[in-house]
Amino acid sequence: MELKDVLRTLEQSKEYSAWRKEHAKSFLAHAFLLLDEANKDTWQLGYYNPEDTITTFVVSAKYVEIIPDQEILRSDNAILELKPEDVVIGHESALKTAKEQHVLQHPREIPLKTFFIIQNNEGKAIYNITYFFQSMKTLNLKIDAKDGKLLSQSFQTLMEFDKKA
Repeated sequence: MELKDVLRTLEQSKEYSAWRKEHAKSFLAHAFLLLDEANKDTWQLGYYNPEDTITTFVVSAKYVEIIPDQEILRSDNAILELKPEDVVIGHESALKTAKEQHVLQHPREIPLKTFFIIQNNEGKAIYNITYFFQSMKTLNLKIDAKDGKLLSQSFQTLMEFDKKA
């Protein structure tokens, strides 16, 4: 399923309809997908609430589940609305670009996990794709969700990641 299909499934659910009545000012902030067999086609859609919380909906073709509001970790970056119409390319296309970079730049690295989040970053919808490798390194790629262009990439060990956090 692509994002638009997932959103259609969510918006037609009774869980979303009931929630929406009390959260009219909330907006879609991100869409997350973990690419493993256990989570195949199970998306997590996060809605930002004005009380600085996120409501997450777990959506698959078979069910919709709501995860209660969670407080967000505050940072200097504002949480921006993800507009579905700004996501023009499908996730398979974005993943193809990411895989090409992985094979080209780091062919010996073997992925353990791959996941992505679609979010509005500085006014632009992006796929933020991350590979977690057996070597305890990560490759993060940011791909424009409108035209599929690679915007940036970083490759680092988890220890380097910890220092930045």
